[in-house]
Amino acid sequence: MGDAVAVWAVVVAAGSGERLGAEHPKAFVAFGDDPLVAASVGALDEHPAVDGIVLVVPEGWEERATFMCDEIGAGKVAVAVAGGPTRSDSVALGVAEVPDDAALILVHDAARPILPAELVDRVLAAFADGADGVVPALELADTVKRVDATGRVVETLPRTELRAVQTPQAFRADVLRRALAAPDRASGTDCASLVERIGGDVRVVAGDARCLKVTTRADLERALELRSA
Repeated sequence: MGDAVAVWAVVVAAGSGERLGAEHPKAFVAFGDDPLVAASVGALDEHPAVDGIVLVVPEGWEERATFMCDEIGAGKVAVAVAGGPTRSDSVALGVAEVPDDAALILVHDAARPILPAELVDRVLAAFADGADGVVPALELADTVKRVDATGRVVETLPRTELRAVQTPQAFRADVLRRALAAPDRASGTDCASLVERIGGDVRVVAGDARCLKVTTRADLERALELRSA
């Protein structure tokens, strides 16, 4: 990246997590002794390149999130704010709290509790080539087919050209702000897709299989196993 720049992280933790079947929002289900969100917040707080963190949580959970950050000693968390009706809205609300002097913004899903420091390193290092955004991704082991509404196979996609994208995704702050200002942001499945729409140069680096997304109870159990390994 050249000279040191200000890097902030937005941790998106506003999802309901209905498929987990929990009484609490997904980010606040138990993950060992702490809520799920504490794992990724703690990892980013400990990373030397991260200057500050904004935490986006379900409405009404801001105070509890702030207390959690105090409990785990996450001193880089500047504020916990309520999210919006869509993921893109939640990201936009978090980015609005990032200081104007931030050069890069990392966006990470709290549903990915295993966040190795070397993954953050790879994402940030890729900006040396002038990218507007960098995303970690894994190659696909399975054959992927595109199907129509009736379930009929329309096309078998070339697996070598496909990747399963993870977070943290990182972007030049001004580019991400412009992408989030687009009127169609709600339809974006991730931040990278929004940056792509405005013509941004998004690069891919190697992801990490440990950085799995917790959606079901089985995922949660697998993440706990990986953390203990």
